[in-house]
Amino acid sequence: MGQSTLNYYNQNCLTVAERYESADVTQLHDFLSTSFNPGGRLLELGCGSGRDAAFMVRRGGRVLATDGSAPMVEQAKKYHPELAGHVIHLKLPDGLTSELGVFDGVYAVAVLMHLSPKEIESTISAVNSLLVPGGRFVFSVPARRDDVMTKEFDAKGRRFTALSPDGWMDLCLKRNLKIVRTMILEDGLGRDGVAWMNCLAEKPLIMTNGL
Repeated sequence: MGQSTLNYYNQNCLTVAERYESADVTQLHDFLSTSFNPGGRLLELGCGSGRDAAFMVRRGGRVLATDGSAPMVEQAKKYHPELAGHVIHLKLPDGLTSELGVFDGVYAVAVLMHLSPKEIESTISAVNSLLVPGGRFVFSVPARRDDVMTKEFDAKGRRFTALSPDGWMDLCLKRNLKIVRTMILEDGLGRDGVAWMNCLAEKPLIMTNGL
């Protein structure tokens, strides 16, 4: 993730965490809860305030939560003390190594669009290598964002890489992950001109020839 994007979250971690905690994420959490089996080992990329990791822990998930911003990691510990010992500072994509172990599921809420196209592809490739056969990958990216979708960066210095639904599907397929479900959700903060595409991708149980 680029330094200008990280700088924004490092410098605004207090207000960002408060905003994340105030969002209506009922539909997002329904999507997450129906995508993973209870009790599975899960990896979260870009945990922010720890909101979603705490939810998945409450429903029985064994979660390792990560964020590229060290100050945001501290906010996650503050808002959700139950995550202590289960949230770490990790930058994408370089931090996704085999040392983390293997996971039944990986999820990334409003994170991948902050990466460059090359970083997105590297991250998806690493996710595939960390998933068990039959493992699942959930990610949420902008379906609509009128303020940035025609630009590379927003006014706050954050990168926003815009890909079409087919573009996301092709990137996943290239790394042996097949998108099996998508859902468009309205913005949890009620912002006009913002909507989110939630995707569930699966790794095959058996590797196909040539892959």
